[in-house]
Amino acid sequence: MSKKRIIAIDGPAASGKSTVARAVAKELDCIFVDSGAFYRGVTWAALRRGASVKNPAEVLSTLKKSKWKVFVRDGASVFASDGVEPGEALRGKEVREAVADVAGVPEVRAFVVKKLRALRRFGSLSMEGRDIGSVVFPQTPFKFYLDANPEERAKRRHAELLAKGETEKAQEVLDSLQRRDEKDSSRKTAPLKVAEGAYVIDTSEQSIEEVTQTVLNRISELETPHVEVIGSPLFYRYTCDVFNAFLKTSNRLKVIGGGNIPKAGGLIVASNHSSYLDPPAVGAATRLVRTTHFMARDTLFEKPLMGWFLRNVGVISLDREKGDVRAMRTAIHLLKGGASVALFPEGTRSEDGTLQPPKPGIGFLVAKGQTPVLPVYVHGSHAAWSKSSGGLKHLPITVIIGRLITREEIQEMGKGREAYVKIGELIMERIAELKADFEEEIG
Repeated sequence: MSKKRIIAIDGPAASGKSTVARAVAKELDCIFVDSGAFYRGVTWAALRRGASVKNPAEVLSTLKKSKWKVFVRDGASVFASDGVEPGEALRGKEVREAVADVAGVPEVRAFVVKKLRALRRFGSLSMEGRDIGSVVFPQTPFKFYLDANPEERAKRRHAELLAKGETEKAQEVLDSLQRRDEKDSSRKTAPLKVAEGAYVIDTSEQSIEEVTQTVLNRISELETPHVEVIGSPLFYRYTCDVFNAFLKTSNRLKVIGGGNIPKAGGLIVASNHSSYLDPPAVGAATRLVRTTHFMARDTLFEKPLMGWFLRNVGVISLDREKGDVRAMRTAIHLLKGGASVALFPEGTRSEDGTLQPPKPGIGFLVAKGQTPVLPVYVHGSHAAWSKSSGGLKHLPITVIIGRLITREEIQEMGKGREAYVKIGELIMERIAELKADFEEEIG
C-alpha cells in the first residue's frame, strides 16, 4: 500500500515488542522506532551532564540545554544529543536502572511524544513502546499489546545481558523488571496499559516468527475493505442514526468500549438477547464504525412494508425452524468478504433476561466464517421492553462492547461438532464476563 501506516506495538519490558516491531517494519517497509530509546536518551544525557535523575528539575534543566537531531538510518530512527549519538550506552545498566524515574516526569514525556509524532514526516512507522497506542498515536487502527509472564520476560532479558557479557543474576533481573513494571503501571502520566482497541498477544510460549505473523495477519485483516453486498449502506446508517437518537432520548442509551470495534475485516458481533430493543441498540452502538448485517426470522419479511425495510437495512432472512443453509452461506460470504454480521447466540429472546445457552449454529458459523468475534452485552433492555415488561419503559440501556475473541483463540477450539459447541460456550462466557463486570461496577 502507498498510504502511511502507523503500527503501535506496546507492552512491558522483554515482552518481545522491539524484535517484533523491527521484523514488522522490515516486512512492510516501515521505519522502525524504539520509543524507549528516546527516554533512555534523555536519561543518558542527564547522567552525562551530572544531573540527578531523582530530581526532575535537574533532568529538565539538562533537557532544555541539549540540542536534539532526529534522522533515519538503515530503516530505523536515530538521534543525537548535542551532536553525540549515544549508541550502546543507552543499554547500559546505569541508564537501564534510572530510565523509569526520568520517563515518569510529565515534561519529559511531552518532549518525547512530540519527537515521536514528528517522525511521521519520514513515512510509515512501526513503533514500539509503552504508550504508543494509548497516547502517542491513539487514532491508529493498528494497535498491539504484547505481554508475557514475568518469569519468561526475565529469562529473555537475562539471556540478552549474558550475551553482552554482563553478570547480573537471574533473580536480580526479575526483581529489576518487576520494579520497572510497577513504576510504569503506577505513574500518573501515560501509565503502561492496554490501549483501547489494541490487539493483545501473549508471547510467553510463541516464537518471534509466530508473533510477527500474527501481527502481519491482523494488519492485513484490518486493511481488507469490508463489503456491503446486500441492503443500502446509506439507508442503514440513516436508520441507525434514528434508532440512536430515539434510544438516547427514551432510554438514555450509553455505549462502553466502542474503541474495541475493528474498522475493517470480517467480524461477527455476538450479543445477548432479551428485548425487542437489542438489535436497534447494537446497531446504534456500532453504526459509526461499521455497517452490520443482522439476521431475522423469515416470517418478518412476509409483511410488505416490514420486508422492504429489513431488506434495505441489509438483514439476512433466516428460517429458524429448518436450519437455513442459504442464510448461513450468505453470512459466510459476507464475512469472508470483510463485512460485519451480528448474531444472537441464544437464538431467541430470553424470557426472564438471564443469559441462555448458545444454539449450535453459532459455533458453526464462527468456524466457517474464519473471523474474530466481538462479544457484546446489552444491559437494561429487558426491563425497558420485553414480552413481560408491559410495553416500552423509559429505563436506561447500556451497550458494553468487549475485547475481540481472536481467530487464534477460535482455532484453538479445534474442528468439528465438538469445537462448534466450545466456540458457542466461549462466546457466552465472554458475554457473561461483560455482564458480571458491569453489574459489579454499578453495584
